[in-house]
Amino acid sequence: MTVALGLLCALTLLLLAGLAAYQWLFAFAALWPAGDRRRPLGDPSRMLVLIPAHDEEDGLAATLDSLRHADYPPEQLQVVVVADRCRDQTAAVAVRSGAQCLERSDGQPGKGAAIAWAVEQLRRKETRFDALLILDADTVVDGGALRAFDQALRSGQEVQQGYNYLSNPWESPFTRIIAVTSVLRNELFYAGKERLGITSMLSGTGMCFSRRIIERLGWNAFSVGEDWEFSVALLLAGERIHFNRYARVRAAESHGFRQASRQRLRWASGRHGVAAASTHTLIAAGLRQRRLELWDAALTMFAPTYSSQGALVILSVALAAFLRDDAAWSLLLPFALAVAALFCAYFATGLVLTDAPMRALGGILLIPAFLPWRVSIELLGAMGYGRSRWVRTSRVRVHGRGSPPALEEAP
Repeated sequence: MTVALGLLCALTLLLLAGLAAYQWLFAFAALWPAGDRRRPLGDPSRMLVLIPAHDEEDGLAATLDSLRHADYPPEQLQVVVVADRCRDQTAAVAVRSGAQCLERSDGQPGKGAAIAWAVEQLRRKETRFDALLILDADTVVDGGALRAFDQALRSGQEVQQGYNYLSNPWESPFTRIIAVTSVLRNELFYAGKERLGITSMLSGTGMCFSRRIIERLGWNAFSVGEDWEFSVALLLAGERIHFNRYARVRAAESHGFRQASRQRLRWASGRHGVAAASTHTLIAAGLRQRRLELWDAALTMFAPTYSSQGALVILSVALAAFLRDDAAWSLLLPFALAVAALFCAYFATGLVLTDAPMRALGGILLIPAFLPWRVSIELLGAMGYGRSRWVRTSRVRVHGRGSPPALEEAP
């Protein structure tokens, strides 16, 4: 039994050490000083913003208002809302805000299907645009986001993923932890990949495509993990996904575990489903085409989430401590502590890079509950739970025990 536990601990630590080195590579690249290389490139492109929405009357107005106040010529901006099977006033809110509204009441359910249907409707109407930006209906754009997308597009970046952050990072201990992990993902991981010329992945909202990409591929991703599914289609078609750290969009985050569980389970299930179906294909294509970036994309999809890595680190330290009196495994504990230090330093770097590090500290006390919750979500997602239709996730704050929740925002 001791030999089996020692081998398990050693193999887990080797895996975690490799993942830590992989993540720190991109972090160092992202943190390396570099000037802002954005340059004005003439007249802005015609940008079409597509917003798929399912019962979004509460949050849609803020999204449309942020687009109206963005630093972009209104004559070059068109906003289209896809009211998909809405039972509320989503369509009315869109029209009152000056957006074009396409109402859909039949066909295959789901966000991916709604996007594909809208793209086909726009093609039939011969709608003119140079760039298509897809936003969720709970997303607001920073003032310079559209300019940043446009400048990158005219620099040749035909597929872009914006910097997805939170619109409510400091509202609860839960949102404070998510704020830190969002910085880890965007500011360190994907920004580092972009600095090194390695492709990123799409993440659902803040996705910008040139007209050529839409005409070539349309939208062909219909699973619950439609963003990663379309990422794979793009990469296999020879396209690259650029991470645009200057195009920042902000989405409302749930206030706690109860509100976030269904959405996180759906995301995890979709991600695992796409990874299971596509990892082998990416590896094989990377071998045939000699494209290392396809192998990197496969690793990005297959690797455990940072929260799962953190939980494995804690378990490995505990197991190494249990085995420390066995001479054969005496070196496991210092190795485990060194790996833990790498992960703690990585998390601390993300915390420092948030907009308010001292406020972000308020989420640390929730970590003992957050990690088991996150791992359970991943395990259930890997087993296929949550792989269902497009549903509306509430962002609610419970104001008192026994009192009804007040709806604030939903995706």
